[in-house]
Amino acid sequence: MVVKVAELYYLFDLNQGKIAEIMGISPQKVFRTLKRAKELGLVEIRIRKTGEIDRELSSKLKEKFALKDAVVAEVYDSGTERVTKAIAQVAANFLKTCLESHSYTSIGVAYGRTLWEFLNYLPFLDFPDLKIVQMMGSYGGRRWKTLAIELVRSFSKHLGGEPFYLLAPAFARDSTSREVFLQDGGIREILEMAENVDMALVGIGGIKRETSLLIETGDFRPDEIEELAEKKAVGAICGTFFDVQGKIIKSALDSRRIAINLERLRRNAKRIIGMAGGLEKKETILGALRGKWITDLVTDVEVARWLVSQPD
Repeated sequence: MVVKVAELYYLFDLNQGKIAEIMGISPQKVFRTLKRAKELGLVEIRIRKTGEIDRELSSKLKEKFALKDAVVAEVYDSGTERVTKAIAQVAANFLKTCLESHSYTSIGVAYGRTLWEFLNYLPFLDFPDLKIVQMMGSYGGRRWKTLAIELVRSFSKHLGGEPFYLLAPAFARDSTSREVFLQDGGIREILEMAENVDMALVGIGGIKRETSLLIETGDFRPDEIEELAEKKAVGAICGTFFDVQGKIIKSALDSRRIAINLERLRRNAKRIIGMAGGLEKKETILGALRGKWITDLVTDVEVARWLVSQPD
């Protein structure tokens, strides 16, 4: 009965009086039943907000770093989860606007917490000729490997395009294993597609566990993390690490990595949209901007204020 009442109210848009008449119960019981449906988790209500934007700060950020565009999300709580949600909200609307105003044929998708949250706010669009390409292999345990594939599938579902999966680990066991994967024609084809996408959506990860899904998932050895720290790495895009000046850092990890070549992506893509926020990532984002590894940035107000205050 709870499910039926919920269907009549939420799916068929009948008022509570009409439902009471159909079900042979009182309007008061209809009200209580609808409340019970929410409590049981049978009904979930999601408000797909576009998010609030600080347009003045967005303009300053765009100008300072010569970006194609910058979107600065208003944030009223500096907690990591709240910041991620705020960025995801405005990023989803930004992507929708970009796709509706330009003729893009392919989008590359990396993996990250913000990109996953992004899907909660991305409406279902219809771009049947759009290719959605995975730019980095899967990483971590079985759960993360599954989610990396699921992310690409979900993006294709939301955008109405065709998914292309990179069926390989982000980091092979060793350099020999990596070469075996790269000898596969299908894997080489997907990597080439990914390096030639019109638009790329990327997270910008740090080198600490709390700011990097790569490190959190445990695919890195302690000596590899130590090497990155010694070489003053501050962040990474698709597993390619860079310092605060944006210079790429060569490390032992490169011999195991299966992902796009960041320099080729920068050369070929029309837009590389970076999504990241939280003051713990401010130097990570600064490095990405200085290296010009992204053409557009979606971030939060606190990070944006810090970025525009930095000397040229």
